[in-house]
Amino acid sequence: MPLPRLLLLLSALATLPARAEAGFVLTEPPSWVEPTAVDGERALRAEDAVSGLHLLLSEEQVRVSPEGTERFSRQVRRVVSSRGVETGSELRVTFSNTHQRLRLHGIWRTREGVRTQLLRAGDVKLLQQERALDMGIYSDERTALVFLQDVRVGDLIEESYTVEDVHPLFRGHHLDAISLVGPVPTGHLVHRLLAPADLKLHFKTHGAAAAEPTVREVGGLSEYRWERRDVRAITQEDGVPADVEVWPHVQVSSFQSWADVAAWGLALQEGLPGSPEVTARAKSWRSLPTEEARFLAAVRFVQDEVRYLGIELGPNTHQPHPPGQVLAQRFGDCKDKALLLATLLRTLDIPADVVLVHSRRRGGVASLLPSPYAFNHAIVRARVAGRTEWVDATLTHQRGRLGARRPLPYGKALVLAPGTTGLESIPEPAPGEPELDVRYVLSVEDDGTGTLAVTTRLSRSEADKARSWLASLSEEQLTTRGLERYRPLFPKLQSEGAPRVQDDEDANTVTLEERYKLEDVWASGGLSVSVAQLGGELALPRHTEGRAFPLAVAHPSHLRVRWEVRSGSLLSVAPEQHTVEGPASRLEMSVLPEFSGFVYQVEYRSLADRVAPDAVARHVEAMGEMRSHLGLSFSAPPGAISSASASNPAALSRTTSLAISATFLLLLGVFGLRLPQRLRRLVRERRARRNVAPRPVRHLRVREEGPAPFIVESLDQAERHIRGERCSCGGSFEPVPDAQQLRHTGSDGRTLTVLRVRCSTCRAPQFLSFDVRPN
Repeated sequence: MPLPRLLLLLSALATLPARAEAGFVLTEPPSWVEPTAVDGERALRAEDAVSGLHLLLSEEQVRVSPEGTERFSRQVRRVVSSRGVETGSELRVTFSNTHQRLRLHGIWRTREGVRTQLLRAGDVKLLQQERALDMGIYSDERTALVFLQDVRVGDLIEESYTVEDVHPLFRGHHLDAISLVGPVPTGHLVHRLLAPADLKLHFKTHGAAAAEPTVREVGGLSEYRWERRDVRAITQEDGVPADVEVWPHVQVSSFQSWADVAAWGLALQEGLPGSPEVTARAKSWRSLPTEEARFLAAVRFVQDEVRYLGIELGPNTHQPHPPGQVLAQRFGDCKDKALLLATLLRTLDIPADVVLVHSRRRGGVASLLPSPYAFNHAIVRARVAGRTEWVDATLTHQRGRLGARRPLPYGKALVLAPGTTGLESIPEPAPGEPELDVRYVLSVEDDGTGTLAVTTRLSRSEADKARSWLASLSEEQLTTRGLERYRPLFPKLQSEGAPRVQDDEDANTVTLEERYKLEDVWASGGLSVSVAQLGGELALPRHTEGRAFPLAVAHPSHLRVRWEVRSGSLLSVAPEQHTVEGPASRLEMSVLPEFSGFVYQVEYRSLADRVAPDAVARHVEAMGEMRSHLGLSFSAPPGAISSASASNPAALSRTTSLAISATFLLLLGVFGLRLPQRLRRLVRERRARRNVAPRPVRHLRVREEGPAPFIVESLDQAERHIRGERCSCGGSFEPVPDAQQLRHTGSDGRTLTVLRVRCSTCRAPQFLSFDVRPN
């Protein structure tokens, strides 16, 4: 290695320890801070002591200047139990190492009236804990961690620090969210904001009644102060729509309008260097015959060949990297990929702009003050062949011609283009045909053999998801997953080869065909068919009573599952037809008997994306009724035998003996008991009862309350739930010894375990799902 380069490397290595220590300094609190007095004698209420700690004061003071922002934080808490010693004996502060600096002021312990400083520089550990690294985002976050020594019950612990933020893109602006509650009850909550008098700030309260600050002038600055006492902790509810503001807070923004935000975002793209490589890549698609083909080629290239990875340091938290750099390194985050795609499309003379959206808040963005913080994602809007197309460049394996592509569920968008004055709506049409359509053809013979053919057709968003997981599986893994999926229904199941996959990219559909051979089907005396695909759509949060907020529903969602069961003999299945409609969804179930078989079909469609609090009880009731139709059990036809019994010599001898006995009884009946005359009378009686309704199909009784699947800490708790269920015959259920367990992934991403059970009275088989969540 040349000497100059070696010296340069050694000098860089020599600076590493200094840079690590430079992440924080120990200083006195800023002079502009006005500490709030602490009521150390405040009486302790039962609800105040959370995790063994009594939070007396939570204070935050912020000063805004043209150079940046200083944020002073202070907490005072009393340790009231041994658990509080564990949870309150450390300090954690997370900050960005690129544009923030940490100033630690101290950690004080007050015991028997004596106040002691516990903070020493050598006790501070700097950790680099990248919380978003698993999502492909690197932001150079650091965590300062201090473990406190000699903390006892009764101690008063006070800590304070200041974080200086000099983000280059927000100088001259102030954006904030001021919390009006905390995660624990707080005796005294204070937020003080100092800002230049000429900086016009806008405030809006969310999740609570309007909270107006007190305002005064302090040393040429405007002071805004929010103060609350005896603040209760926020009450969390599961399943609240993401656009509903649950957290009580005050939003602060110095942007005057959405047009100002759009101009700010557009300026971040200006001045970025051009790239001949980007131009050359776009020109390679000019020979394609149509504008649609050129558009799709550019989209697929950015989606599939430029991987998602965000290096979000300094200005690049919000400013995209130059498109030429993103193309060369073949990675980038959402704004990088969006700008690269927009640049490629513009080179192809296709109008395109970068667009800001929120991935979860959807239309709720419109209720916020104009601010760049209202968004967390970037996409592209393009004008192609007379259509407006919205494209998410971070998606992979997305296909479909114009009009067949997956609609984006972002609701509201801010287009970064000249002339933008407000938010635009992204249309999201409801799917026509089911996006998940599954057809089972089950053929069973009296000897217990049979076949199962499964055809799964996925379209639009479901097709895009299917391409992603199919790309991650080998042919052997795909076959194994199919066997694991159906063995709880048919223990002796064998695959007839690898599943066949057909991908119609233009129509944006994926079709998966599977075929299996079955043996010993009637071993349990009957069969069950189920609709496991709807488990996620019909799941409920743990608590549904007394809700204050709406309940979210997956929408739009349209699924259909059809079982065609064929047998060599007559199956005893009665016709059924049910329609269940709740406040936000509709399910149609039908059972149609056919010659030597029947067709059982369930179709589900969501009607809205949420349920109002006063309609949750009706929604829960509808979900329970819908779950009762997600399975069908039927008995083996008369004369059906197990294939295992047919191949067993001992069983054959028993069968022969039974046949001889049956013949003897038949002769006795004909000549001794006059059975022919009795049979004729029985036929006449049956004809007279033709109009009597047939016996209903036997179903597993589903509880009216509780989530489906069952949520347990371990499978050891499963048996209690199994024996708590009841069959329609009145019997209880019991586990099937040595039954294999099926694991599959629900629509919410959780891995579910399915156990095969049977009725202890009629021996009808059933299946129960469990969501294992260890503490």
